[in-house]
Amino acid sequence: MGISITGGTLHAEHMSLNKLVAWAYNLEAFQLSGGPSWAADGSILSSDLFEIQAKAAPGQTPTPEQFRRMMQALLADRFHLQIHRLSKPLPAYNLVVSKGGPTLKETAGAETAMDQNRVNKVGWRIIATNVTIQDAVGLLSLYAHRPILDKTGLTGHYDFKVKWLLDPTIADAVDSDLPSLPVALQEQLGLKLESTTAPFDTVVIDHAERPSEN
Repeated sequence: MGISITGGTLHAEHMSLNKLVAWAYNLEAFQLSGGPSWAADGSILSSDLFEIQAKAAPGQTPTPEQFRRMMQALLADRFHLQIHRLSKPLPAYNLVVSKGGPTLKETAGAETAMDQNRVNKVGWRIIATNVTIQDAVGLLSLYAHRPILDKTGLTGHYDFKVKWLLDPTIADAVDSDLPSLPVALQEQLGLKLESTTAPFDTVVIDHAERPSEN
């Protein structure tokens, strides 16, 4: 599943319309709303997942931004997509330094990496090397289920490890001693999540149709 670009060819496989729109307009999922229910279907067995093979003219290698604009035109043509843009306040988190100060380790210089893996079936772990806080919040936002804004004032590159409980509602989580993500950030990194709202540019799908067969 996903979108890949090789030279002048774009390949999208097993993608819902919503994911195609999000990619075309360079959006996170929370910035997209509206549209028919089938457009958001993420089931791997759904008949409303699409594959796209798109090739640029011979000798041309579009930039990623040019490919995004080409995808916008394709969606308007094949899905009859109609959208409008809207700025609105949405729930978010500010990431700030805890009272005791950060416990992040400044990097000694290495290749940048953020490795992820499961912990005891119910948890998740990130092992980061030579990353900025801005790099980290982009990834952590996926697990916080809302955008995280960097308000730490930390400008260096850091190494850190953090692990937390992914979903406290599942049965196996009852016996886990892993903390929630906010608690993990505070206890393990000296950083704190504070609830807030912030204005975001969003896209609203006004109309879309299933495409005709090729």
